[in-house]
Amino acid sequence: MLYTLISDSKHYRGAVIDSDFVASQVGGLRDGRLNDRIDVNHQPRSWQGVFSTPIPVRFPAFNQEDKNKAIPDIAEFQGRLFLNEKAYSALKQFIEKDGDLIPAISESGNGYIFTPLRKAEDVDALDKKLNKKSDWGDVEHLVFIEEKLKSFSLFRADYTNCMNLYCQETIKNAIANNDLSGLYITNDLANIFPEGSASLRN
Repeated sequence: MLYTLISDSKHYRGAVIDSDFVASQVGGLRDGRLNDRIDVNHQPRSWQGVFSTPIPVRFPAFNQEDKNKAIPDIAEFQGRLFLNEKAYSALKQFIEKDGDLIPAISESGNGYIFTPLRKAEDVDALDKKLNKKSDWGDVEHLVFIEEKLKSFSLFRADYTNCMNLYCQETIKNAIANNDLSGLYITNDLANIFPEGSASLRN
């Protein structure tokens, strides 16, 4: 079975890459290096060699409610993951073949940013007959051909603009077995919103 990984924004703060740091390393948005701006470019690409020092990732509190939320072990944002050291140690063996891991740092310590490089379309695993979008472009029904995705632990899809992250049950189990906080995990692949009372939440 496949699952969607979503940041549990009801219980944990969201991750934000420090744009000022990125600009200091690769230039501003008007400097012609938009492709190197990891804070705005979420498409599948390797970031190896672009940044010489760990990238600061913040977990800001935008309001009083956020101040009561915890900093997670894992955060999903723009179809990628922030992993603290605990999450990295637990998941590295499962995900490193599926994407790009680069050092990061946050107020909770050292971590990593994981950018998935694999897409369902790479192996023609999108069920085009069953997938459906609304008149406004929102995904209403999402189905993958799971047999073709057996070698993918974590992946994205062009169909959802690479903004959502999908995984195999091995990833879900590793998150649960290591008691990693921060994600809402659902087998409703078209769902992109956390639901605090769901049984699959970690």
